[in-house]
Amino acid sequence: MDDLGLIAAIEWQAKDFQDRSGIKCEFKSNFEEIDLDRNLSTAVFRIFQETLTNVIRHAKATRVRTTLVKKNKQLELKVEDNGKGIAKNKISDSKSLGLAGMRERVLLWGGQIDINGIRGQGTTVQVFIPVK
Repeated sequence: MDDLGLIAAIEWQAKDFQDRSGIKCEFKSNFEEIDLDRNLSTAVFRIFQETLTNVIRHAKATRVRTTLVKKNKQLELKVEDNGKGIAKNKISDSKSLGLAGMRERVLLWGGQIDINGIRGQGTTVQVFIPVK
């Protein structure tokens, strides 16, 4: 990721995920590249990877849509799948180490994470991190 930048790294990861899993993975962004702190870029990339891991392990999805945009001095990463939808009790389950790790990464950067699932329709993970 250090050589490619965040956008290229996410594009590569989405393609690799699609090739390995057979789950269609779309990625869109409103910029070609963004100049972020290296550690913040790594955190965003790791959160993206964890969401894809959760899709493979739990969602039974056939499609993932991801957007990475900057608006109103915030970076927003949104990952939506069309799987079974995470149950509300799983979102705050202390045994969900992947979700806990995502929360920790977001909080370190003064951001917030919203995780919502609709039974039979999928799960949406939205990350908001303030940027200059």
